[in-house]
Amino acid sequence: MKINSMPRAVSAVLFMMVFASGAQAFSYPSHAVVCDLAYQYAAPETQKMISGLVQQSREARSFAQLCGWPDRVRKIDDYKHTSVWHYINVARKDTSVHRAHCPGKGCVTEEIRAMQKRLKKAPDTDWQALAFLGHFVGDVHQPLHVSYSDDRGGNQTRIYYRGERTNLHAFWDRDVPGLSGTLTKDSNLIASFPVELLREGSPEDWANESLEKTREIYRNYRKGARFEDDDIAADRHWVRSRLHLAARRLAKLLDQLAPVSAAG
Repeated sequence: MKINSMPRAVSAVLFMMVFASGAQAFSYPSHAVVCDLAYQYAAPETQKMISGLVQQSREARSFAQLCGWPDRVRKIDDYKHTSVWHYINVARKDTSVHRAHCPGKGCVTEEIRAMQKRLKKAPDTDWQALAFLGHFVGDVHQPLHVSYSDDRGGNQTRIYYRGERTNLHAFWDRDVPGLSGTLTKDSNLIASFPVELLREGSPEDWANESLEKTREIYRNYRKGARFEDDDIAADRHWVRSRLHLAARRLAKLLDQLAPVSAAG
């Protein structure tokens, strides 16, 4: 995949930060990083498609901001049904994710497929499909979005970070990435992943990578555990690398969905 420019600082990453909270929400800065970097990695004509859809949405000024929209609306009546689309759960005994794990109401892996289909049909008008697709590709790369229903994806495992009470899900959504508006200093972290992981793969392949990390997390974390920054340095490196991996994969998906006439 052609890269048009080097990753740059995420623009307006703190815009509407208040919407970052939620039981199944990867933090707004993380979603903004994934989508901003994906835009940078995308082909020029794909960037035109993205920019046109963002402009049509009237919900954001950039793709980075638009990718936060699915979290902002999921508590609105017309969008409450989308809440279950942000994650997928398996049994504790399961070691891999399959399409059969997805309930009838939907899940993150199937909705990635659904939004690809929607965007392919209407690449000039379906800005919501773009927003959901960008958001869900980010979500499936977060380990606690591929987790266990009996713990509500880590929401019921109470831990402490910097002396403050939190839960395992929120800890991995916001505290472990530790983003404050830029990932520029970590622009080479993608190199920490094996090259073969950059292959296209399937949503289940990506979910299985996250599940592997989730299983590791549950082996090592206990309720009431206390963490400081020094304790999570390796995990912070891993999850920031994961954001870059998500961005590369999202850019590739979008390049494939850009209108043929434009991609020429």
